[in-house]
Amino acid sequence: MPNSSVHIRHQLLWSVLISVLFAGCGFHLKGYGQLSPALNGLYISGFEKRESLAAVLYDNLQGRGAVMAGDEASAKLNIEVVEERFTSRVLSVDAGGKALDKELHLSAVIRARVPGSGEPGVEQQLDLLRQLSFSGDDELGQRSETSLMKYDMRNEMAEQIIRRLEAIK
Repeated sequence: MPNSSVHIRHQLLWSVLISVLFAGCGFHLKGYGQLSPALNGLYISGFEKRESLAAVLYDNLQGRGAVMAGDEASAKLNIEVVEERFTSRVLSVDAGGKALDKELHLSAVIRARVPGSGEPGVEQQLDLLRQLSFSGDDELGQRSETSLMKYDMRNEMAEQIIRRLEAIK
């Protein structure tokens, strides 16, 4: 039995060594890297509305460790989603007239401004397009998949905003 405990110790030693090597290599899962400390003190206007880009942006920032400002007056920078619009259009239909392919478009106008500066801030428009394909028969599945795609699109746009904020800070 002494060989068994030596074998376990060697496995433990190797697993600790490999863990230490990977921890120091800088590997991070996509979207889960460390945020710049310069992003602390942001205020996201309108994040209270749960089904919105502002809420997803707020959740992503807070989930990645950003310290958010409690109100607009104490913020270093105020981010406001001025406009958020989803549109969809049918690209193809089957012989029975049911949609087979649909295009989703998320368009948003984002304004960043320094509170108390008296300036209106800088606006930027962001757009995302996605295409969905359906079998044509499953109406409930189409609605569910469309809803999931809208959430994913908001999440992707929030990540784009975060990358842009990190680039200017």
